[in-house]
Amino acid sequence: MPVCYDVAHTNQANRFEGSTAGGTLIQMTDRANSLAKLVRIVCTCLFISTLLASFTPSQADAQRRARTAARPARPAPTPPRAEFAHGRREHQLACDKCHQFPSPDWKDARKGDAAFPDVTRQPEHASCLSCHRKQFFARERPRPRICSVCHVAVTPRNQARVPFPNPPEAFDRTERARDFDSDFRVGFPHDKHLEIVGGLTAPGRGAGGVRFVTAAFRPAPMPQDSDPKSCMVCHQTHQRQGKGETEYATEPPKDLGEGFWLKKGTFKTAPNHATCFTCHSQDSGVAPAPNDCNACHRLAGAQGLRADFEQKLAASMSVADGTIMRRWRTRYSSGTFPHEGGAHADLACTTCHDAAKMNTLDPKSARVSLESCAACHVTATAGEGGALNVEADRKKADAAFRCTKCHVVYGREALPESHAKALAAAR
Repeated sequence: MPVCYDVAHTNQANRFEGSTAGGTLIQMTDRANSLAKLVRIVCTCLFISTLLASFTPSQADAQRRARTAARPARPAPTPPRAEFAHGRREHQLACDKCHQFPSPDWKDARKGDAAFPDVTRQPEHASCLSCHRKQFFARERPRPRICSVCHVAVTPRNQARVPFPNPPEAFDRTERARDFDSDFRVGFPHDKHLEIVGGLTAPGRGAGGVRFVTAAFRPAPMPQDSDPKSCMVCHQTHQRQGKGETEYATEPPKDLGEGFWLKKGTFKTAPNHATCFTCHSQDSGVAPAPNDCNACHRLAGAQGLRADFEQKLAASMSVADGTIMRRWRTRYSSGTFPHEGGAHADLACTTCHDAAKMNTLDPKSARVSLESCAACHVTATAGEGGALNVEADRKKADAAFRCTKCHVVYGREALPESHAKALAAAR
């Protein structure tokens, strides 16, 4: 049977379905647009809050920043001080290539009548620029490192210079003197000066205040400070004990016992320009002249000999005197021997020293032979009081024993052959 469709009804149904589908599509579109707007609003709010947070510190950030602000700023690391090495081949020039004689401030370096023409400070800038222009203008911060060779700081308000080793009486009071080791050694011919110093009487010169007295070297013992004399013209006892309350150079520990502690009067001074220029002045014409520096000052070579000195021990004693430190570093015999101790002050210098054979450029020639010590400090047995006998017996009983009666560093070593021979000869 044929199927009959109601055309009108079908068309109406189609229109209803079309209108329903269109409405659903419009609603979906509206919802999508609303959701997009909502997402945009949320993102905008998040962006704004993040932006505001970056400008407005949180409480934790504020506390952290406060702690950082309260913490002291770390000082910039100070570069090591540059040193001028005279031993470098490029620096081995004539002294007057850099140093001006006399220095512009020589009248201020020593006061009043004690002042005399001398080299008393580092060279001027012109001397540096001739060879070190590149380093002089290097773009280094906080300053070109080469400046620290001579200057404490490099500012218009602080033009202070590093302490200069001459005059020594001023330099020895500075902190730099404690660890200073000169590039030079002084070559002084004792044999040429014995007759002059021992036989002439020269009036004191106002510049140096040094007065020669009639003297002579004799083998017979005589007090160090008595006349006639000649060694004492150049070498005086440093830091005399006198009538002070303590015999020590610095305050010793209460439990020192028999241990070693540096005493006053241990060292003798060495002459400086104030003594030498008494004869070798610009007016006298006696060679070498004051401006002939390398006639006496020679570059120090390899010594090949260790001194009886220990920096750590000196530091533990708080020794700050520049003269003591300089003399102690060049003790090549006994590091503890006190010139003013016991009967030592009553002996003539020639009892222990053969000045005519001394070569100041060769430390071995200045060593005191053990025979000089054995005359007083070696006996047939330890029971008779010989200091070397007592120390040797303790060393024999305990190889780790450290002899401190006479030595600092040498006392850790095995008993030398010279000591053993002296003990055997006394038996």
